[in-house]
Amino acid sequence: MQLKRIDAIDINYVDSAADRALKVGNTSGAGEARLYTGHDEQLMDSFFELDKVECFFMLKEDLLNYMEDSKQEYFYPSRDYREEISKFYQTNLENTRNIKEEKIKLYFRKKYDNQNRYYLVLENVVDNRKRYAYLRNICLPRMTVITFVKFEDESNKKFIYLKPVFYIDPTKREIIEEQKEIDILNPKNETEEKIVREKYRKKQTKYRLELLEKMPACLITKVSDDRLLVACHVKPYSECESEEEKYDVKNGIVLTPTYHTLFDLGFISFSSEGKLLISPFLSNLNKQRLCLHEQNIYRLQTGTEKYMKYHRENIFNTIKFEELNFID
Repeated sequence: MQLKRIDAIDINYVDSAADRALKVGNTSGAGEARLYTGHDEQLMDSFFELDKVECFFMLKEDLLNYMEDSKQEYFYPSRDYREEISKFYQTNLENTRNIKEEKIKLYFRKKYDNQNRYYLVLENVVDNRKRYAYLRNICLPRMTVITFVKFEDESNKKFIYLKPVFYIDPTKREIIEEQKEIDILNPKNETEEKIVREKYRKKQTKYRLELLEKMPACLITKVSDDRLLVACHVKPYSECESEEEKYDVKNGIVLTPTYHTLFDLGFISFSSEGKLLISPFLSNLNKQRLCLHEQNIYRLQTGTEKYMKYHRENIFNTIKFEELNFID
């Protein structure tokens, strides 16, 4: 069965939906069986089409990936959670591993309240609440984005794929990478730590300058003002296996900040020929607003392809359509 992507939308996973133990501070709610999606009733009705959609579904693989991506936050939280969340990590991981279904169906209905808030509320279907708990019991509020991708099959039946994504601000990622570098070298005192940080930052600056010599403008926008350009690693710094990879200018492209974020988050990538690849998780509206067109081809520097291949296979947010063709 062939599935055709129609559109995508994402929402921030808020405290009211989270499990009580994972809430931040003194926020209210007990982890309701519903998801807040926004205020625009017309927009939400148009996307979700709840009277026409056969079901929602999520993948066990996505839940396991979420646990891996959120591990740092569980053990070294950046927010003031109500409880010590590290004690829940191993249990949540084991419970996720023990889920029997690879594809998990969910059913929702709409609620639009008198404060103009649009919710997806769980339908009273056998095991629906239990299956939703797979999501609610692991997702961290304000650090999670729920992405919905709507599909249609050959008989015009519609389905919505739901995927939780753990989100880290790209600027914070740089801080985390620097701290990891410090931890690896294990300085013995503050003086040694200062020296290590200075060496790290000097290397990063040198890498940026060398990359700008090779690529003096943004690959996509052609903006050439240095103040507006970011030197981006293609294969992420934290994933590089050697110093040579970390500071190889072929492992880099120059982008303006918005496109840098799109690239780092896996919303765009490039084929071996330089053709722009756009993630199916990016909404049609955002593609239009960002002026992204898949037919566009860009010239990558020689030697970048092996790193771009890594980006396509490990960072780019694509969909394995064969894994979705289970719906009958």
